[in-house]
Amino acid sequence: MVKIAKVEPLFLRYRYPAHLSYRFAAGVVENLDAGLIRVTADNGEYGLGEVTFGTHTYEPVLGIAAHFNRVLEGFPAREINRAWETMYQESRFWNRYGIGIAVMGGINMAMHDLLGKLLDLPVYQLLGGLVRSRIRVYASNGLYTTAEPLIADAKRAQAHGFDAYKLRVTDPRTVGPLVRALREALGRDMDIMVDAGEAGGAVPWSVSISQKIAKELEPLEPLWLEEPVRVENIEGYVEMRQATTVNIAGAESLPTAYAFLPYLTRGAFDVVQFDIATSGFTEGTRIASLAAVHEKPLAIHSWGTLVTIMAGIHFGLVTPNCAITEYNFTEHPLNELLAVQGIRPRDGHVTAPEAPGLGVKLDPALLERFPYTAGRNTMMSTAEKDLAL
Repeated sequence: MVKIAKVEPLFLRYRYPAHLSYRFAAGVVENLDAGLIRVTADNGEYGLGEVTFGTHTYEPVLGIAAHFNRVLEGFPAREINRAWETMYQESRFWNRYGIGIAVMGGINMAMHDLLGKLLDLPVYQLLGGLVRSRIRVYASNGLYTTAEPLIADAKRAQAHGFDAYKLRVTDPRTVGPLVRALREALGRDMDIMVDAGEAGGAVPWSVSISQKIAKELEPLEPLWLEEPVRVENIEGYVEMRQATTVNIAGAESLPTAYAFLPYLTRGAFDVVQFDIATSGFTEGTRIASLAAVHEKPLAIHSWGTLVTIMAGIHFGLVTPNCAITEYNFTEHPLNELLAVQGIRPRDGHVTAPEAPGLGVKLDPALLERFPYTAGRNTMMSTAEKDLAL
């Protein structure tokens, strides 16, 4: 019986060239920080996962990964669901939301990748097999303050085979004109999504501002407006849905079916958008089933490297109510370097991959090529500013 020998976090950092000038309402995006999880078996095989919150934090990931390494050392590599329940119940006093669940999700993802490699099967086969032969994938970037680079990037996505593109709100006063410019440039050939990123970063704007944004977007017909209200404000999401015809999507910070239940009970979301790296496949399946009971479509959040992107693709291929999944379309080399075989959308879709596991690998040389240095993350500015009304 193959057993787990080690659970370890591995961080990579790619610094975006200054000319890209990526930013959104919360701050400046200087780096792509990848918090990977490697689960190694006692026969030397390994699987890869990713911690989405590793983009924002470092030391907590190291500590929690070390904790779960002690819990899972010697654990049967095939018993993925039992490993999830063991971690979840063992951490019941301190781990129901946040970074603890996120590390569990990365481990869960890595265990599926490991088992797929051990059995020479793609992960979607481990999850019960295909419900569709291909899954829709959207290009996710739009970290621009002006129309010219935004339109150029969306056209770059179109040339790469995508038919849907997501942009971030960089300023509530400019998002309407930017979406209008994008729609005029692309016509109806590309679907557009708008991400409000929980509405403004460390200093959020009011619900009324998000309602005004939604009204401005209505004639432009985006597929959804994402996280226009702080995630803890359930009634704010209900207000948003009542105030607009634009689909309201959320919420990547909710890690479990228990966490999503009150939102779905209150009718807070049109589109359910859990993060595949945070919830993993085990808990993600429960969230998907809960969404299906409430007749809500899934749009998987998979903002990270190819490790997370491939997890979203595999999950989307086996989940009947999954409409689309995310592809981080910022300009960086990590996706190609982590791929066993390249993927490229055609007509906005990716066909079922054939490589074992998730279809990802980690060359140890990448740790030297893209070294990570801990420091303050500029993505979440805490600078003092007035509250927008």
